[in-house]
Amino acid sequence: MTLPRRFLLLAALLLAGCQRQVQPVPAPPLPSAETSVVLRTNFGFNSYRLPPGAAAELDALAQAMTTDPRLQSAQFEINGHTDVTGRLGYNMGLSMLRAGAVVDALIARGVPAARLRPQGFGPLQLLDANDPRSGANRRVEVVAHPM
Repeated sequence: MTLPRRFLLLAALLLAGCQRQVQPVPAPPLPSAETSVVLRTNFGFNSYRLPPGAAAELDALAQAMTTDPRLQSAQFEINGHTDVTGRLGYNMGLSMLRAGAVVDALIARGVPAARLRPQGFGPLQLLDANDPRSGANRRVEVVAHPM
């Protein structure tokens, strides 16, 4: 084989490996006692549009974040997730878009952006590991970290 032919063969093998579906990864340990999930909202398949009913939940959360003494000084992770359907790279981006949609909604409701940290985990932290394609895995969780 000549060098260019080997290169093409290697490139084809690498690309073929990228076509596979993502396999579920065991969930990391649960958050410590100092943190808590204060909101969980699910998203439609392949969507980062806030679902119906999320506006009322976000209104209540934003009010609590800005007026409740227990949450006024807290920092918040806005963690986006997906199920395992599709490619890892796509799902990582989709999970970040989901987190961004919630961040934008909270900022529009008066929560300072400096208190919000969006993160995308794609399918790496499944809520329902027994059914990796479950809609329960397509979610955003808002996690409070008291200061």
